[in-house]
Amino acid sequence: MIIDNARPTNVVKAFGLIYPDVLRLRGSVIRISFPPVLLMTSYGVGIAFLIREYPGLAINMTVLSLVSLVLSLLLVFRTNSAYDRFWEGRRTWQEIKVTSRNLIRSLWVGVAENSIEDSVHKRQAMKNIAAFAISVKHYLRDEDGIEHADFDGLLSPEFRLQCATHGSGYNYGSIPVISSGSPDTNATRMSTAAPNGTPTYFAQRINEGWERHGDIPLPSQLLFELQKFVEYIQDNKLIHVQFYASLLTTLNNLASLMGGCERILSTPIPLAYRVHLNHGLYMYLLVLPWALGSMGLAKTIIFQFIISFLMIGIDSISREIQNPFGYDANDLPLDSYCESILVELSYALQRRAPKSLEVAENTLSQRPADNKATVTASASCVAVASAVTDADGI
Repeated sequence: MIIDNARPTNVVKAFGLIYPDVLRLRGSVIRISFPPVLLMTSYGVGIAFLIREYPGLAINMTVLSLVSLVLSLLLVFRTNSAYDRFWEGRRTWQEIKVTSRNLIRSLWVGVAENSIEDSVHKRQAMKNIAAFAISVKHYLRDEDGIEHADFDGLLSPEFRLQCATHGSGYNYGSIPVISSGSPDTNATRMSTAAPNGTPTYFAQRINEGWERHGDIPLPSQLLFELQKFVEYIQDNKLIHVQFYASLLTTLNNLASLMGGCERILSTPIPLAYRVHLNHGLYMYLLVLPWALGSMGLAKTIIFQFIISFLMIGIDSISREIQNPFGYDANDLPLDSYCESILVELSYALQRRAPKSLEVAENTLSQRPADNKATVTASASCVAVASAVTDADGI
């Protein structure tokens, strides 16, 4: 069973020993915050030497106490805003997992299979659901293409060929648009006109100029494939109307969840707030050793290091968790989430569906009406053969 590896823990296991979290390096922000902390500490050492030679340069700590209170509130707000993005990403991916599992189970149970074509389409649609979650993961990480190893066995050869032929310019089944510079444009416009001279829809598309030839994300392409399957099973009466409406609602929900992830990714903390916070933070750390200098050289170095480490560390944590979709130790375990969906898919595909085919193997490609006609024809042949045998016997 696949279990998310995001369980909270306060120990670290290494070399057969258990260490507390205070000794953990992976997942901490020490690597990010150490260079500016070292710079601020070195600056504090220089100011401490200067104040030791000229004690009159030291300032009162009361002023910095008020400034530190305001700065702490700003840092708390910054951290809470970043954690809200992290938590929203976690909640959105949990809904993607649950919705994908429900959709796989619903298709497995509720879609009838009257031919081998129905069975193939049904299994491919179930694979496309898992491929959708994986494609969202790669899309959020800015990883284009379908060459990733976790797509193996999920995407159909036709879909791969279409992506390789048209790239990201996915064709939804509409008539391809001919560019205005093509020598066949005028001929196409003439051929698409009605007998009375009225231009058809395709000709109007060329003339209006609203076409866009941009890339669309792979998850959107897979949603189109899934909705095409839903229309297929509805047209072939493989599901009832209520189930059809439920499937459309579920697909729309998947699209909304993908949009929620896009909202997190494309809505950063406002630039003015981040710039002002950093200005205030480093101004505070630059003034701090002038107030600590009167305490002595050793105390100034120690307190400058500790306060710089805490302040810069909190700001680094906010930067680390504001985008939870990457590969860092503090990011969401998206690979585990997708793996849990694949486990659910494997469980379904390895078992016989309640409405799967029950006819013989040589008639799997035929519809029920065709199967009935085949059985009738076979019975007629048997009857004719029996009659011939009886006549020979007479």
